[in-house]
Amino acid sequence: MNKEWIMPEGLLEKEAKIEALRCLSCKNPRCETGCPTHMRIRDFIKEIKKDNLEGAYDIINSCSDLPYICSIVCPHEKQCVGHCVLGIQGKPIHCGNLERYVVENINKPVAKEKKLNKKVAIIGAGPAGISCAKELLKAGCSVEIFEATPYFGGVLTYGIPSYRLDYSRVKRIEDELVSLGVIIHYNTHLKESEIIDLKKDVDAVFISIGLTKSKRLGIPNESIPGVYDALEYLKEVNLDIKFGKGCRPKLSGTVIVIGAGNVAMDAARCAVRDGSKVLVVYRRSRLEAPATKHEIAEAEAEGVIFQFLNAPVEVIGKDKVIGLKVEEMQLGEPDASGRRRPVGTGKYCDISCNAIISAIGQDPEDIYDTGKFQTDYKYLVCEDLETNIKDIYAGGDIVLGAKTVVEAMDCGRKVAQKILNKE
Repeated sequence: MNKEWIMPEGLLEKEAKIEALRCLSCKNPRCETGCPTHMRIRDFIKEIKKDNLEGAYDIINSCSDLPYICSIVCPHEKQCVGHCVLGIQGKPIHCGNLERYVVENINKPVAKEKKLNKKVAIIGAGPAGISCAKELLKAGCSVEIFEATPYFGGVLTYGIPSYRLDYSRVKRIEDELVSLGVIIHYNTHLKESEIIDLKKDVDAVFISIGLTKSKRLGIPNESIPGVYDALEYLKEVNLDIKFGKGCRPKLSGTVIVIGAGNVAMDAARCAVRDGSKVLVVYRRSRLEAPATKHEIAEAEAEGVIFQFLNAPVEVIGKDKVIGLKVEEMQLGEPDASGRRRPVGTGKYCDISCNAIISAIGQDPEDIYDTGKFQTDYKYLVCEDLETNIKDIYAGGDIVLGAKTVVEAMDCGRKVAQKILNKE
């Protein structure tokens, strides 16, 4: 594999110890309030200070089912690191790096508890489904996962490039679940009626299918050759890099990526690795960009150019893409997202390019063929993670909208506990 696709190494022992010793062990650790799982960060760092990595590992795994994933892909600057009191001085503790150090240096088998006479079906082998399955399997339940694609991991496999997350980490989780007795049915795409039928043979069903479709741009010519869906583009890149399969587009020349979220950053950085000159067009300013500052900085370091306050209005071309027409924007009052709303100025310009990748958001897949689930624009509506159909639960992005891996994982853990606690 080209070294540009290889994930950077984690901390060395000396580096980890120095970083851990900087931690103030706050009485009220703000870093923990910033973590969606409320990871006991202060406590596991204390164990690192004492050279007790096994103790640190146990603490981490009591709070997280995916520590060897979340320690790398979480937006730490918006969560634990962003809440660290030392951030006031511009030197926060890099909690994720320390978590990664622990789980990379200790590997204990997952303990399986007493056998429970419960059967559970999980739809989707992404972060929420994985977490739910792991908790149920540890409690001795029988678990079957139904995955629409040929590979395990959902967004971890198809959405996150190798330079950010090596596939061996995802495979480690799969092997872990298999050792606990999970049965996984690959290439099994279930519609609403089939999911409801599953309930006849199990005690509970958990739907965790995520968001698999990209939002449309809604501008003229967006369907002509040379305009790519970011999710589909990343899927094909990952299939090629990780498995030597897929139909990876051969990009060249100038590529425009529309959007400035984490998916857009992944698409832009993949296109750079394919040898393209990449320009990111975003309708708001740098301050409002959904991607983390760290991701934007890494993209810029790799040569990605950002053109803020520009909104796409038309794809230029007939049989193929030759450019993108954009309107210059200015920021108005905050909208429902809390960010300042972009307002058109009536000034336009054309940008020449050879390809366009659209990364403006994600939508749920249409699985509904009977209309029995209560939905809000294809998102499942739940009351405390349970759908309107008894004992059929849902969680992750299919309920919450596009969120982070750790939030999906936390959702899966909560559903598992509801299933285990139900009489």
